[in-house]
Amino acid sequence: MTRKNHGWLIILLLLPAVGYVAVFLSASLGMTVAQSIGFFAFTGETELGLHHWSATFTGQTLDSLLYSVRIAFVSAFCALLIAYPLALYLRGKFAGKKFLNAVLRLPLFVPALVAAFLILNVISYHGILNEALVRLGVIDEPLRLTHDDWGWGVVAIQVWKNLPFQTLILTAALRNVPADLESAARNLGAGRFAVFRHVLMPLSAPGIQIGATLVFIGVLGDYAINAVAGPLYPPSLSIRMVLLGKNFGEWGQAAVIAIVIILASLLFAWLFTLFAKLLVRVAR
Repeated sequence: MTRKNHGWLIILLLLPAVGYVAVFLSASLGMTVAQSIGFFAFTGETELGLHHWSATFTGQTLDSLLYSVRIAFVSAFCALLIAYPLALYLRGKFAGKKFLNAVLRLPLFVPALVAAFLILNVISYHGILNEALVRLGVIDEPLRLTHDDWGWGVVAIQVWKNLPFQTLILTAALRNVPADLESAARNLGAGRFAVFRHVLMPLSAPGIQIGATLVFIGVLGDYAINAVAGPLYPPSLSIRMVLLGKNFGEWGQAAVIAIVIILASLLFAWLFTLFAKLLVRVAR
């Protein structure tokens, strides 16, 4: 088989999967953009213009955007702070490693809505955590950890749900770091922190970037957990999008919210890329 025929064979093998994703992604994205400027209206007449954009960008939408970005960033950062030490620990061999891996991966098999209800039993106003703290005398009355104005309950659930995913990515990234590099650094007199800063951290920066980016995007567009444990105001962008489209029939404005979510995801993916490059430069 010639090199040219081999290239065509690879294209034909990739075409079903890549073509399926590309067609539906481009179609849905194009439809969303078109609806945001007045085309393909589900209700009412088609009216070309930017009236959906002007009607959507209000103080309420800005509050929802700031809330969603804050929750997504804090969730990704907190999950990273917990996942990275875990990934470092899981590189070694120790008794009970398989059991710990199984426990860590358990949230991956729990749907987001089910996870929200499970955690609610722990952190709700009369949940297990509050009742235990009251009985121990740590607090006088239960704390409001769900539906709070800041969204700490949502962050707790998101971290629990996304921690295994981020741990798996970081573990794979750290396993790709050659052990010879660490041995060479130690032989040259580097301590544990120096090995971490100059060897492990820069070489695992792509894993940090990918894990944080994917968790951020997932949390930014999440609906189920915010609907169960989120504050009454402001609602997340996803909840606001559903309310505008399904409840009020403003599908054009819902399309605008969808584009805002996409643009915010792209922006922070780029920022996380810059952050990963900065980590590498600092480690040199």
